Amino acid sequence: MMGSQSVIVALALMSGASLYGLLASRPQGRVVAAGFWFDEVSFESSRLGGPLDQADLRTIASIARSELATAFAGLRVNLSERPDARYRVRVVQHLLDRRFRREVAIAGESRAIPGFGGSGAVSFFFLASGAVASAPEGADRASLIDAIGRGVGRAAVHEFVHQLLPLAPIHDTRDIQSYEYASAARREQYFGEMRWGPARPLLQRAYGGG
Repeated sequence: MMGSQSVIVALALMSGASLYGLLASRPQGRVVAAGFWFDEVSFESSRLGGPLDQADLRTIASIARSELATAFAGLRVNLSERPDARYRVRVVQHLLDRRFRREVAIAGESRAIPGFGGSGAVSFFFLASGAVASAPEGADRASLIDAIGRGVGRAAVHEFVHQLLPLAPIHDTRDIQSYEYASAARREQYFGEMRWGPARPLLQRAYGGG
């Protein structure tokens, strides 16, 4: 998860160290199914000049899927919109950190069972709000919509990594432009280029196409 979030991992009769070693040593060539889809979501802001319409939401979804395709290019990860995929991330309206009694909004969360699959979600409202707040003065509506799509897509990449590498310490990076960075509350989540950090070699080893 991003920010104050943490991944919940089920460890089945094996130590974390031995499970991580097993995952890292798996041969290449496995194709895994990754489902990504949107629930019914909405957002409005004075900077947008009103609420998002259906055409805006289609653009956001297209950009988010493009972010996923770019991030996982070269890996045997089959992206689709299927909710029954082995690994899945859905876009929901809101997410709250259930560790707190008061309402604490979060960008994303995931649960995973090593070797079996995982599921997670990202918050449309959190990410759309972040995109609008991070945009430079004078940014037009189209730029804001594009930024929301990038933010949602990059958050989904982050959650899929938690599921695909559930025991890897992916937050151990200070690279604010990386997919692995712990917080979505940053301008780089929405604007500029994004790059891989320490997770990419692990993904390549476990899911590489070579």
